[in-house]
Amino acid sequence: MKSKIAPEERLEELLALTMNERRDAVARDVGRPRPRYRDIPAHDLAEALGVPEPWQPGAGWSFTLYAKILTVEEFARKTFPASEVVYLIETCVDPKRFECLLELSEPLDSSDAPSFSFLNESEREALERVIAEEQLESNRMNGINCIAYYSVKSNSGESLEFEGDTEDDGSCIDLRTPYDKYARRFRDLSNCLTDSWSC
Repeated sequence: MKSKIAPEERLEELLALTMNERRDAVARDVGRPRPRYRDIPAHDLAEALGVPEPWQPGAGWSFTLYAKILTVEEFARKTFPASEVVYLIETCVDPKRFECLLELSEPLDSSDAPSFSFLNESEREALERVIAEEQLESNRMNGINCIAYYSVKSNSGESLEFEGDTEDDGSCIDLRTPYDKYARRFRDLSNCLTDSWSC
């Protein structure tokens, strides 16, 4: 039985090629039944493919800050008193309707599972949007829930994408590779409010 080749040896093998050859080799390798370079540590693979500063993403990288969109009920379970949640849309509704919402929300403070079924569809949408916006700003201030992206192209035109979670100091310990992208291990932000920019 053949012994498994160590990731360090695979990295040496890749580094023996020119930059264009490396990118082509990985582009061909992603999606193969037995990928040759998949087990190379993510930061080493990134550096081998010409990704700048994978441990500390900066110039050339793009970034996305995100906050999960919660239902009003999910947010209220983490908020006390729950009745005060309706204050977030005070300026979005008619004053008389707001007084009504305050009245309807009073019993929620004594409930373990507060329900905001008294909200109409537009009120619920507005409230959940405001909650997500506030959470997004909180994440920005605290330096959390930010993802860094970088991609390089092979000669064949295929994009080799990297995605990393950044820490509050900007460092990137958890980095995902083109192999993770193929395996659908990149973050799903479909139910999130996001803000994106490039450096």
